[in-house]
Amino acid sequence: MSIKKKHYKISNGEVQLAVSETGQGQTLLFFNGGGATQVSWKRLIHELREPYRFVTFDFRNHGKTTRSSDVSFKGFLSDAEVIMDQVAGDRPLVVGWSLGADLAVWYAAAHPGRVAGLFLIDGAVPVNLVADPEDVKRRLDTPAMKFGPRLLSLVGMGYRLTPSEFAAMTIEVNTHREQLLSAYDQLDCPVELVLATKSAGEKGARAERNNALWRAGSEQLARLYPAYSLQWVDNTHLLPFKEPTTLARSLDSFAQRIRQHQATV
Repeated sequence: MSIKKKHYKISNGEVQLAVSETGQGQTLLFFNGGGATQVSWKRLIHELREPYRFVTFDFRNHGKTTRSSDVSFKGFLSDAEVIMDQVAGDRPLVVGWSLGADLAVWYAAAHPGRVAGLFLIDGAVPVNLVADPEDVKRRLDTPAMKFGPRLLSLVGMGYRLTPSEFAAMTIEVNTHREQLLSAYDQLDCPVELVLATKSAGEKGARAERNNALWRAGSEQLARLYPAYSLQWVDNTHLLPFKEPTTLARSLDSFAQRIRQHQATV
């Protein structure tokens, strides 16, 4: 028998956050990547074998959530805080992809004891990938960035960020990534990272350079925090779409370890 999914909205100031939840059991709360929506998790959730309560939502200016002029990292983080306060319940396992992974780390660092574990997908690596902010702005100021979101909206993946807003978000996320070790120092929960070997793409000098930096930053993280689990997947940044089965198996295992740990404390 299928379990009915609930859809509703909650307020974060001027923003109306679109939330969906279904199922019963251990709560998995999903933080989307920048430019992505709740649709990102459909395949992964379908592949999971254990009974869970699934909670997904859209950040401001994404999907079915309303628009805000504040698209700062702090603004996105405030959306996560409202979801945690009003929807998540007691100590969820947070699954974050890309921007969502970074937000998950910064949230957990600021709220000790609030999160049972962090499952981070190709994000939250302490690294500087923006050598020239002006170059980022130029590369994102294209017709594809202007009209692409309209096409994505046809498959439920639309977002409402201008090219300049997307560039500003990218640059600010990078700034926070340079400071991530200070956030990791504050964590008090298990962490598992699943990273893409070709996170920055497969072709070109820029992709090669950034993929090497991504690996170096993750290796530094692994050396500093040997208790964290780190897994590499030979694919691009789009792991929730391209590797849902691999992610589901790792997430099921991670969730089981957390349940076993909670049962012994």
